[in-house]
Amino acid sequence: MEILIGFCLTLLELAFILSGLLMLHGLRRILGTAPLFIALGVLLIFAQFAGAAGLVLTLGYPGLDYPLSSSMLTLPFLAILIVIYMTDGTLTAQQIIIGMMTALGCYVYLNIMTLTQCRWPGYSLTQGPGTETLAFLLNTSTRLMAATVVSLSVDLFLVPILIQRLVNLKCRLFLTVLGSLMLVQIVDHMIFVTIAYWGSTQWWEMLTGSYLTRAVFTSFISILTTFYLSRCRLENPGTTRRTLDIILAFFGAYGKSIQLEQHLRETRERYRLLVQHASDMIVIMDENGKVLDVNRAALRMLGLKTPKEILGKDFFEISTLGNDFFQQILDPALPPERQRASTELYLEKTDLLLDLSVIAVPFEKGSLLITFGRDITAQKKLLEEREQWNIQRMHNQRLEAIGRLAGGIAHDFNNYLHAIQGHLDIVLLMHDIQDKDVLRNLQKIEHITELAGTLTSQMLGFARKGNYQLQDVRLNALVDKCSELFLPGAQSGITFAIQHDEEDSVVEGDQIQLQQVLMNLMINAHDAMRDLPEARKNLTIRVGGAEKLGITLQPPGEAKYDPERAYCSIRVEDSGPGIREENRVRIFEPFFTTKPAGEGTGMGLAMAYGTAIAHNGWIQTENLPETGAAFDIILPRKGTDKNERKEEELSKNDA
Repeated sequence: MEILIGFCLTLLELAFILSGLLMLHGLRRILGTAPLFIALGVLLIFAQFAGAAGLVLTLGYPGLDYPLSSSMLTLPFLAILIVIYMTDGTLTAQQIIIGMMTALGCYVYLNIMTLTQCRWPGYSLTQGPGTETLAFLLNTSTRLMAATVVSLSVDLFLVPILIQRLVNLKCRLFLTVLGSLMLVQIVDHMIFVTIAYWGSTQWWEMLTGSYLTRAVFTSFISILTTFYLSRCRLENPGTTRRTLDIILAFFGAYGKSIQLEQHLRETRERYRLLVQHASDMIVIMDENGKVLDVNRAALRMLGLKTPKEILGKDFFEISTLGNDFFQQILDPALPPERQRASTELYLEKTDLLLDLSVIAVPFEKGSLLITFGRDITAQKKLLEEREQWNIQRMHNQRLEAIGRLAGGIAHDFNNYLHAIQGHLDIVLLMHDIQDKDVLRNLQKIEHITELAGTLTSQMLGFARKGNYQLQDVRLNALVDKCSELFLPGAQSGITFAIQHDEEDSVVEGDQIQLQQVLMNLMINAHDAMRDLPEARKNLTIRVGGAEKLGITLQPPGEAKYDPERAYCSIRVEDSGPGIREENRVRIFEPFFTTKPAGEGTGMGLAMAYGTAIAHNGWIQTENLPETGAAFDIILPRKGTDKNERKEEELSKNDA
């Protein structure tokens, strides 16, 4: 019973030691490899004291007695070496081998020095009750230590070779671990017994004993080791390597492996610097959209401060992209060139527009989604502005062409009208016409000629070939004059109101031309309310600074706009149906009209617009919030130009 209990305790202690080492190995990416290496060194040194003390598991049967140092201490060490080789690769296993050889060398040195000190007469005064015991352990372990150093060195070198040979034979994981440990145990036992007991009567007995117990412990260790390895990713699964390759790698390529490892660290650092300092957003996600890594540009574009705010979270939560966008490129059946997608993503938090590109990259047993995002907010705005500028340029070119055509036609047509008017005056002067019908027809011709002359004047004004007589024009007086000249009866049935400018703004321009512009807008406002009942006909004229009237300046491309000048406005508001959006682009084009045929030539607004542009201003329109439209004549206020202010200051100084 006591033997069974001792055997079970040995297995329990063996499992405890191996589990502790496997736990340190599993936490190596968090704690580092130093704790595991230190534990292995302590375990190896303690095994020497246990072996020197002669601790043996006695089962009461010949050939079954087993040294505890070989079962509980050395066997877990060999199992961990197998785990390191199969999970971390040859380089780490080489580091373990060299480290353990160094530790054994230091132990041999300390053993000899301590034993010498114990025997030195000069140390007799400091000897304690345990000195003799320590000297006995050190003295008896000298030969055992030599045997241990040689056997363990062979074991450490033999383990990778045996594992690789079994892997090459396509053995299962358990058979690979069990076979490696079994063969290593046999070689280790033969070398150790031969060196430690050579020439002794116990040599043959020690050489042929304890194989059955050794097999039981090795099988138990193999089960635990296989279970751990089955949960880990192996470094060299299924690779075929020759024994000579392993020998050459151990003796000849360790320095090269260190150099490659250094290059790998430098490459990782360069990669980190490249990713973190990239100007484009880089986000790495798993297949489910969980964020694994981000760079600084991504944090800036997403409006975040630290990576902790996004790492481990779902990318769909911070963007408007759906899961379908990513799933379309995760199909493994797709060729590599189709495992990517791109779209535009608007980030509401930072008001940025991104050109997003996602690539699926195979990684381990799944895929990684690498997302690149470039800020195209300014680029998009520039393209929109360029498109608007092209539209405006084409519009201006069309107006200019029509203006040249209208100017040429108006010039020639005006000559014909003068000829008609001259001959008509001669007929009326030279002949006393008594027939009333003839006289009425001649007067009708004269009236039509005057209307045609007015039309040609408008066309010449639009073509900017009219002769402007510049003078100071007070806008309040201009509005009052236009209200008096409003068509007879036009104000009947209309609620007409004028809001004068308190500052009585003054502009420089041709009063007749500006008066014609305002009259044209007033007539159009009257015509727009033709179908409304009298109670809803409202015509209002407001005069004042653009800022005071709450007008947002919208200068067109052809206007000579100066942001440092002050602008005043004459606003004509009506309560009509407003301007349709499709007509706003063409409303100032020559010969474009929404009036029925025979009621409008389409030159009124075009002429008014050309006159405003010639006065360094412009006309802009907008629909009122409730109903109706507003036309704003924007003109620069006199005295707000830099040159004008300089001339005024010089004249004051001269005075």
